[in-house]
Order: sequence, then C-alpha cells, then structure tokens
Amino acid sequence: MDQPSIILIILDSARRDMFGCYGSNLGLTPNFDRLASEGMLLWDHYAAGCGSAQAHVSTFTGQHSARHRMVHNLCEVRDDLLAMPKLLRELGYRTYGHSKASFIPPAGHEDLFGFDEMWYSGKASARARSGGVRDRALDLLRRWPWAFNTAKRFYGTMLGRERQLAASARYFDGHASFRYLRDRLAEHHGSAPVFAYSTILHPHTPYYPPKRYLDRFFHGRPVPAQALDIQANFHAYANGDFGEAREGIEALKLCYQADLVYGDEQLGQFADDLTERGILDESVLIVTSDHGELFGEHGLANHGASVWEPLYSTPCLIRYPEAVPAGTVVRGLTSALDLVPTAFSLIGKEEWLADRTTLDGAPLAPDTQVDPDRTLVVDSPPAVLPERFKQYPKLLYLLSIIARAARTSEFKYIWQSNGQRLLFRTGTPEDDQHNVLEEYPEIADDLHSRMVAFYEAVDPEFVIEQYPVAIGRTAGALMTNPTVRQELKRLGYM
Repeated sequence: MDQPSIILIILDSARRDMFGCYGSNLGLTPNFDRLASEGMLLWDHYAAGCGSAQAHVSTFTGQHSARHRMVHNLCEVRDDLLAMPKLLRELGYRTYGHSKASFIPPAGHEDLFGFDEMWYSGKASARARSGGVRDRALDLLRRWPWAFNTAKRFYGTMLGRERQLAASARYFDGHASFRYLRDRLAEHHGSAPVFAYSTILHPHTPYYPPKRYLDRFFHGRPVPAQALDIQANFHAYANGDFGEAREGIEALKLCYQADLVYGDEQLGQFADDLTERGILDESVLIVTSDHGELFGEHGLANHGASVWEPLYSTPCLIRYPEAVPAGTVVRGLTSALDLVPTAFSLIGKEEWLADRTTLDGAPLAPDTQVDPDRTLVVDSPPAVLPERFKQYPKLLYLLSIIARAARTSEFKYIWQSNGQRLLFRTGTPEDDQHNVLEEYPEIADDLHSRMVAFYEAVDPEFVIEQYPVAIGRTAGALMTNPTVRQELKRLGYM
C-alpha cells in the first residue's frame, strides 16, 4: 500500500471557542486537543458556509458555493461535481461513509460523490446497517415522512418533550458511525488505502447526550424546561416569542457543551481503536466542523441564515506523523476550502489534483506562511420556501436578507441586501459599538471590491442583490419535515 488512508470526521455545529486547544478552559475536548497536539492545528480556521449542505459540498470539493451552487439544503447537486472520494478512487482508494445525517450531502448522492459504500438514515444496506431492531424500524419509517412525523407527534404527546428529545438523540448517536469506519479501515489495512468519512451529530441538535454527561453540567438537576422548549422551536426563539430567555439560552448552551463532551469521547475512543490496530499513524486524519452555532448572539440560536462569526469560526486539526510534525500551528487565516488540496498534497498528488478540478482553496503544510492579506468570501442565502415561516414575521424578515462577507486576518466586512454595511476588527464583538465602518471607510470599500471581484471571477453575470435559490427533487425527497414537504408539493417539486 503506497498511499496513506484519509479519514475525514466532521463534528457538526462545533464552534471553535469551546475547544481547549483554542483557549477554552472548560475542559470539554481533551481528545480533540490531544490529537491536535500530535499534528497540525489551524488556529484561524473558517467555515465555507453557514448551513450544512453548503459547507459540506465545499469541504468535499475545495470549491466555494458560488462555484458548485449547493447553496442551501434543498438545492440539486450538480452532476459534474468532482468530490474528494471520487477523485481518490482514481488513485486506487476504497471509499466509505457513514452518517445519521440523511439531509446532508453526500447522503443521497453517494454515487456522484464517489463512494463505494455510503450509509445514511433511511437507506437500505444490508452490510452497512447498524443498530438494534428499534433503529432499523426507524430507518424504515423515515422512508415515509408523513407516517414518521405522525408517529413523532404521537410519541411526543405521550412521553413529553424531554423524553422525545432524548429518544431522537439516541437515534442520531455517533457510535455506529465510528464503529463502521473503524471496521472498514481495518478490513483494508495493508492492502488498499481507504477514504473514510462521517459527519457526527455531536454537538448538533438535539443536544441531549446520555444522562451522565448532562449531570456533569446540571449536577443531577433536570434540564430547565425553557431550554427544551427553545431546542424544540428555534424559529420561535428567533422570532422573539420566548423574550430574552437568558436562563433558557444559558441552559441550552450547557446541553450543547455536554453533547460536545460526548462527541469528543467518541472521537477519542475511535482514535484509540485505530492506534491499537496500527492504523492511525499511517493515516491522514482531518477533524473539523462544517460550521459553528449561535446561542443568543443577535437574537438567534442554532445555525444558518447569517454570516456572524460564531457560525464561521470552526476547529480543525490535521494529523499525519509521516509529514506533519507534532505541535504544528498554522496561525494565518485558513478555510474549509483548503482541506481537499491539503489532503492531496500530503499524499503527493497536488499537481495531479490541479489538472482535474478547479479549486478555491490552497494546500497547507507545516511550514505554510499564509498571506496576511488573504481574503475569504462567505455568504448566507435568503429563506427558501418562505411560506413555512409566515407565523414568525420577525424571523421571516431576517431570513429575507442576503448577507455576504469578506474576511481577512484583521478585518471583516459585511454587506446586506437591506442596505446595511458593517466593518469589524477580527476578535471584537460584532455589534453597533464595534462597527468601525465610519472610521475606516477605505478598508470597507476595498474589501467590498475584493468580494465582488471574487464572485465575478466565478460568474461574470454576478449581481450582488441576487441569490440563486433553486430547489432540487433529489434533496426534496430526502426531507422529512412535513411543512417543507407540503410546500414542495404545492410548488410542484414533489
């Protein structure tokens, strides 16, 4: 076996400021911190999107969403997409994926992405299926969203909100995904390199890990009801229906932190299992997040529909003892767009990759000196199917705004379609008090020009006030939200 295996683990919704290796003193991520100390930590790492589909496709392709066009969870994926596992198969890699997130590409698009086998909820696969009878029944039920959601509502009425969240969290548990990847890597160890991928839904909502993890933060007391209510309806919170809800948001954040601890322990066990089998040190391990999470910042919770910093500041480590010295820290501004070219650079195929696809990222190495003037462009689409938000008028207004941002290591510029322009020094709160647009108008204008130039280089017909929100049938068929499906049917997408 000439090439190392490549392992990509995405901790969905993990925000950077919760991790010890980035300065947190909460002790939530000892296993991630250890793995980072054994490899390369990307200190100022930035997501490629505020939503899961947008960010995942960029992570798999090294392309900005303006290029690959997967800008929200209901888009149709382009049939000429060149994703990392598809390219690696040309080099003799076996490619495997496992995730309980059925709404995130590559789920539903495993052939296009180039997987030999990709398991996700609701997909029948005798070899990859895992879990007990209960989980298998849920997998089958999810194929009929109306029946699934009817059962879900009945279950919630009978058992209450907390038990419903707990049951949902058990279904989305990441243990099965880590076991699957471990077994596939072990199966081919010594005979063929493997690309192994999973998105782990820790700390993604529902934030409800096993009780012992919650007890660490709530000291044996019940989770406050308002935290459960907000988690069950983030739209209502953003609409102001809960009021300021400070105690509820703080309790919600504790639930999230408990779930992050749980996910970090699973990551540590996975790494230990691979070490025992002699696999870890012979593999390129990438652990990152698709995006971060909001906890009351700007009146929002959860993720999506904005370009605020807690959504875009993400953790990322790359561990490969063969080429990456332990303790390496890259302090310049890096991006999820850099992960594909970096992975191919580490296996000596950087030029081979460049001949086959267009990249918006750049390879990183232990001695990389990132251009201090590097500019990253990110954006947030307006609401898709706005009819489903009609009972939340305040939120619907926020979701109607197109937001675009240009970020350097020193400044962040935000343009919004409601006419607002903002400029912040990085590391300062993004609020009116810290908006330095009037102080540095020339910097804002320069960043605006760079942002527009990037989009026009991708699409010469770019119009800043327009945003593509096309909906695809494949993505729509994977949706289980009954409101979304009803609106898709009304508009003729299903």
